[in-house]
Amino acid sequence: MSELAQKGAPQPVIIPNPLQELHRQAEAEFQPYAQGLEIVSTFGEPQAEYAAVRKGCGMMDLPQRGVLELAGKDRHVFLNNLLTNELWSKQTRQPLPAGRWIYAFLLNLKGRIVADFNVLELGERTLLEMDVRLVEPVRRTLDLYLFAEQVTMTSRVGGMHEIALHGPRALEVVRAALDDVPAEAGTAAAEERSCAIARMLGHDVVMWRDDIAAAPGLHLIVPTNAARSIWMHLLTTYGPSAPHGVLTVEPASGGGHSPAEKAYPRLRPIGWAAFNATRIEAGRPILGIDFEAAPVATAAPAKAQREQSDEQPTAGILAVESGMMPRAVSLTKGCYLGQEIVARMHARQQVARQIVGIRMDDDALPLAGAEVFEESQNQVGIVTSSTISPVLSNAAICLAFVRKPHFAVGSAVHIPAEGKIRRGMVVEVPFVKN
Repeated sequence: MSELAQKGAPQPVIIPNPLQELHRQAEAEFQPYAQGLEIVSTFGEPQAEYAAVRKGCGMMDLPQRGVLELAGKDRHVFLNNLLTNELWSKQTRQPLPAGRWIYAFLLNLKGRIVADFNVLELGERTLLEMDVRLVEPVRRTLDLYLFAEQVTMTSRVGGMHEIALHGPRALEVVRAALDDVPAEAGTAAAEERSCAIARMLGHDVVMWRDDIAAAPGLHLIVPTNAARSIWMHLLTTYGPSAPHGVLTVEPASGGGHSPAEKAYPRLRPIGWAAFNATRIEAGRPILGIDFEAAPVATAAPAKAQREQSDEQPTAGILAVESGMMPRAVSLTKGCYLGQEIVARMHARQQVARQIVGIRMDDDALPLAGAEVFEESQNQVGIVTSSTISPVLSNAAICLAFVRKPHFAVGSAVHIPAEGKIRRGMVVEVPFVKN
């Protein structure tokens, strides 16, 4: 089973990827994601794809992401009462401003993560961007809490498609590819946590910036019927075979040509392998890989509470264990589903385990699922993701769930890798800064 396939995750009918045939023509290698859906693992040159993210621009197809759209005047208060981050200020009585986005969790009543979202506020509507498999289950769950509020919810799976560009030249490529660059689009490109609607090839494109790969990252939500033309436009205009599509790394100081002087395509399509390495370097856990979700509620709130009281205590993880506080959670906004658990654990520092970064002493790479031990060889955790980092002199780095007190920065741990027990140390993340 692929590391991307969540055990027990919802498996709805997946809409065909409009770019699938293009990728096959490019002789891409695929890996399974869910029923009826594959994603590109690599376009055949994973090292060059990694270099594109670090030195140029890597363009990635994201058929595994989907969008739930909310409209109606009460949507901000409605979502604010359910999600962990602030979409409505009770002090100012104002919603999240148009042109901004936040990351948030939906928790169950036990404080365990059910789903995570990028919440994009566009003014007249709000988009919840998430794993495509969760769109319909989340819509049904949110509908259980909808009473007299004026809110409509519409799945845009099949109607919208997502493409991401990561790398120091991503901003340059997107700015050049837009039909025009209104002020809000320029802000969305330049600032994290900003989003905007722009035009590309005559189509409305929702764009927002999230540096998930430790490099400038621009995400584009495009109409599905325009995804193929936009992908090909970017590739043919800024890709390896395009005129002026190559950048040259400056030679070393002192004049003359350095062996380090190399030419890189301004833009190159990339697959999961390159992206996964860079997002681990950025210290970004992913739902379904680094932590599991709790079951999505299927009953009305009162019945759901009774059902959840019977859940196994290990179903899903707690928000405070995700390693993404305070990015995903507002500690000042007031009530939301599971808030009492989050507030109590944060106030008392009752975190039993947490996702952390580990850097190994050598380049032997632990695999996902490897056990993490303390000095006395008692197990204290498990590796969730790992990679060799070229920009860190080929160091082996991992994300891992580790129990207290061993998740403190500076803690020494021991992990089996390539036939031996090897030493590593818990370090601050990101491993690589943007």
